[in-house]
Amino acid sequence: MTSSAEPFAEYPADHSQDGIDSSQLGPREPSVALKFFLYFESDEKTLPKAIANAFPADDYTWTVVGAEPKFNFPPNATLVLYLTDDAIKRLVEGAIKNEWQLAPLPHPQSRQIRAGFGVSANLDEAIHDIKSAEGARAVDLLWCNETPVFNTVMIGDSAAWLTGVELSSRWLKRLGIFLSEARRARMHIPQPFDIISGKERKLRTAATGIVVLEHGNSTLLSRRMLAESSPADGMLHALVLAPRSRLEMLWFLLTTILLNIRGIKKLPDFAGHIKTSDLRITSPREIQYRVDGTSFSATELWLRVSKTSLQVFTGRYLSFGKEESANKEIFRTQSLPSFESRQELILRPLPFLRHATTDDFRELYLQLRENAQSTSGYFVLIVLSAMLAALGLYANSAPVIIGAMILAPLMAPIISLAMGLSRQDRSLATPASWTVFRGVGLAMGAAAIIACLLPLYPDTSEIRARVTPNLLDLGVAIISGIAGAYAHARQEVARSLAGVAIAVALVPPLVVAGIGIGSGQVWNFVGAFLLFLTNFVGILFAAAITFSLLGYAPLSKARKGLWFSMIMVLAVSIPLSVGFYRLVDSQRMEHRFKDLVVEGVKVSKATVTREGNRKLVKCQVLVNDAASSVQAFSDEELRQAVYREIRNRSRKKDLIVEIEWIYRSE
Repeated sequence: MTSSAEPFAEYPADHSQDGIDSSQLGPREPSVALKFFLYFESDEKTLPKAIANAFPADDYTWTVVGAEPKFNFPPNATLVLYLTDDAIKRLVEGAIKNEWQLAPLPHPQSRQIRAGFGVSANLDEAIHDIKSAEGARAVDLLWCNETPVFNTVMIGDSAAWLTGVELSSRWLKRLGIFLSEARRARMHIPQPFDIISGKERKLRTAATGIVVLEHGNSTLLSRRMLAESSPADGMLHALVLAPRSRLEMLWFLLTTILLNIRGIKKLPDFAGHIKTSDLRITSPREIQYRVDGTSFSATELWLRVSKTSLQVFTGRYLSFGKEESANKEIFRTQSLPSFESRQELILRPLPFLRHATTDDFRELYLQLRENAQSTSGYFVLIVLSAMLAALGLYANSAPVIIGAMILAPLMAPIISLAMGLSRQDRSLATPASWTVFRGVGLAMGAAAIIACLLPLYPDTSEIRARVTPNLLDLGVAIISGIAGAYAHARQEVARSLAGVAIAVALVPPLVVAGIGIGSGQVWNFVGAFLLFLTNFVGILFAAAITFSLLGYAPLSKARKGLWFSMIMVLAVSIPLSVGFYRLVDSQRMEHRFKDLVVEGVKVSKATVTREGNRKLVKCQVLVNDAASSVQAFSDEELRQAVYREIRNRSRKKDLIVEIEWIYRSE
């Protein structure tokens, strides 16, 4: 039987570099098992030795595929393929028609079929998977404009990272993908698309990229994000990516590609997911797309799935999910831009920071306008929260004070004022300023009246804690301002506003300032009002920056408001720095006094406070009444010895030392 006489005759490959003598192989009869091995002649002239050993010519018909291959194999034949992606695509239609069972091996130029059908890149592993399989499995095949798709259809370039991270990708490869995408991020321009699903559901949107896959098992990221996926459910998946800024896209790239965060099971906030049997995508612009890495262009794309039409020996990286939901179409597109926001996005490249669209801004702006108004309900809550806080401060009750913090509505107009400053919107900033001013005056006035009526001296720990502010309080205010602005901008976290109100504590320092006025304690008023100013300017500054970063105010417009609030923060920081220095100095002194021993006398605890311009050191001294060292001194001598040692250690001369003696017996 000669090679030209029979369609099953084969031409042996050149195996000289692998130690196989090609001349000794000669033409062979076809295998009675009707299994064929295809070797595509391109730049390689040798067949890997592992393949020759695993599929010997005595058991398998070896066929060399030429430049114009003729795949004349009988129906139901098993074809072990060591071919490029392009060569395998040429036999797909014949494989479907004749029900050939395809067993692909990892050829250097078969990355797409490997990814699409889960074939290991390791040749030994792929051979083992084929020989240990029970048989071929029926899988779906995706078509794009009647071109078979093994892996992905990628529209635009911004989605390359999604298909570039294979299941076996190492950290350095992920880093390379991240850096390349970071460099190209500024070039992404959203494109308008009209999308129609198999059940005639329509979407008009703008996106920087669309990725279409038959299933989500191909890559590390798609496997995590497409949980409802199976290679045999008759459905395709389209991931529509529409980030509003380069920062938003790069952050998702960082957390998923570079850091490889485990447990991610959902799409990014800027993506939509369509699961359907066929899809039509059109655009007024030319659509640049790639099918398994090969570039095409068109104004209309038809994508369809031929259900379980191909018989394939799938690899170890392909898992089959539940297929009973084959007819269930998914259309998750709520996060994608539409209407006015769609039109705004297609006019310019992606900005670095997100610009809120009209749809995003409308609802938030209405809420902030309402919060900026001075209403009767606002005044009533201010008075009630101030009275509650005053009673809690006098009673030294933290729970009561916390209740007053939650009740107080002062945070809302400050957030509105921050938006007004960042957008340079006087119609919002002016009423918000007056609302804050009236609330401050009303709270202090109510607290002053209560201080005049109560025959109690305002000297509790809760009051003292609010008259010595420092830089730590400014840090709390800034973080609270970020949280407050974010909670207003994101409805899903708005329930956290109560926690923000507790953290920043606007009303208690105002009430302490009012108590200082009512009781004639000037320093209490000054310290407490400084704490309120710290909270106020910290929230204002942080909230204005947060709104800018979220896209609600362009930085070019917000610059004046940010400079104004920053100057206020710097002005407040000067006295706060003094308070912070005193706090640090006091803690250092307390640490030096810890476990101080003088003539058998031990200082077990020391606290440092200020009494006017002098430091007050309060010590607890443990004395063993049986110690001979104690009996040798009088009480006054012991006091003087401890006093001298404390002064020497502190190196300060302006100290007031109070000693509390604690006697214990052994």
